[in-house]
Amino acid sequence: MAFMAMASRICAQLAQVLVFILAARMLSAAEFGVYTLILAIAILLTRVAEAGSREFIMSCREDISLFNQIATMALASGAAAMAIGLAVSGVLDRFFEMRLAAEILVIFSVWVVFATFSAVYAGILVRQSRSEMHSILLMVGEGVGLAITLAGLLAGWGIFALAVGKLFMQITYLCSAMLITRWVPRLRLHWAIVKELAAFSRYILATRMVAYFHTYAVTFAIGIFFGTASVGYYRVADRLGSSFADMMDEPSRLIAWVSLRRSIRENQTLQELKRGVGREATVLLPFLLALAAPIFIGLALVSETLVVLLLGDQWHPAAPLTALLALMYMLYSPGVLTEPLLSLTGQVRRLPLVSLCNMVVAVIFLLGAVPFGIMGVAIGQVMAAAITAGVTIWLQSHYGGVSWKRVGASSIIIVPSLIAMVACIIWVSQLSLSPALDLGLKILTGALVYVCVLVVLYISFFKVSNTFTWKKVKVPPNPTSEVEESY
Repeated sequence: MAFMAMASRICAQLAQVLVFILAARMLSAAEFGVYTLILAIAILLTRVAEAGSREFIMSCREDISLFNQIATMALASGAAAMAIGLAVSGVLDRFFEMRLAAEILVIFSVWVVFATFSAVYAGILVRQSRSEMHSILLMVGEGVGLAITLAGLLAGWGIFALAVGKLFMQITYLCSAMLITRWVPRLRLHWAIVKELAAFSRYILATRMVAYFHTYAVTFAIGIFFGTASVGYYRVADRLGSSFADMMDEPSRLIAWVSLRRSIRENQTLQELKRGVGREATVLLPFLLALAAPIFIGLALVSETLVVLLLGDQWHPAAPLTALLALMYMLYSPGVLTEPLLSLTGQVRRLPLVSLCNMVVAVIFLLGAVPFGIMGVAIGQVMAAAITAGVTIWLQSHYGGVSWKRVGASSIIIVPSLIAMVACIIWVSQLSLSPALDLGLKILTGALVYVCVLVVLYISFFKVSNTFTWKKVKVPPNPTSEVEESY
């Protein structure tokens, strides 16, 4: 199950990155910005329309009549969201003369219906313990969407290719899920079920809305104050950073769940549970930091060469933004352990309030940075991420039992390794090389130097720690007695 979920995530990321690179080479920054803004509106409509229907399906009583009613509500809410999207597209076309944005929004308004209805089938598959099939269907859908998008881009459809590919991806998943489950709902609805679903989904919807505005507030602010071209540059920079973050987050979260669960024993008190889980997380975090730090700092250092080489000279303004947002994602990286850590220690109820606080901080820095231009916005988001990282450390220490002092002590060897890596990359940048060779040499030598220095320091640190511990062992006069250790 976990393997298929991870494979599905990786396939989706690879498909999206491939589309992203080709689209960026064939589209202007303004076109890319229009697509980003319209997609953000469509995702908002989908979040509201879904309203926890998938989770309700997974947790409600086994009753086919109830399933039919949930599916009916999903269709109704999806149709309502589509109507709102079509109305907004009419406003954009009639009053703002934004015909391209209006036409793209029409396609995405139809996509919202399929996405909302697909959530019901996703819940059915998970409820039937067929998560592997859900992951396979997602990969099939991504494959179909990728093929249509690439064909459309090569045929000159522009950003319409991206919207049509996303629509057909969702249609493919929905049709496949209907065939696999062999279930077509009968449309029926009772007011009591509407109230039950509304009571269940309000907390889920509230949490998702907080996460949504945390993610897309920057997109809308840049679009309002700086225009669609700036949105395009910022989105490209953010996509490069988030690609690496997404690749890391899913495996890290999976490893965290497996590793932290191993520390749980039966009949533990709450304090014993917190100590055991916190101790395991304290061991895991230095490895996460040792992986995340070189990836994002390395991305910041090679951002200019990477952006120009992958996307072309027209995207050069996105390079400094990429460097800043890479640092932002590095600061967010320890937060991947927060959800499993607090869930296992019975403190998951803290997450919505903390998410809301983090969103408020990000929005405050966003509004304060707007007068300083798009670079100021990016710097503001890095500063907000630094505060979020501090909140994460406090949360994990206070409620998750993590000893961040030990994490810091164990991670200290990362610092000289990073310094050596940075020095190596700067040295390579002084050479006169072609962009491709320059990028490849920076990545290869930087990674090699980092790993070598880290391994040497780890071995040295490990030996010193062992020697120090061994010297503190007291051997009692009776050689048959147990060795008393004093740490």
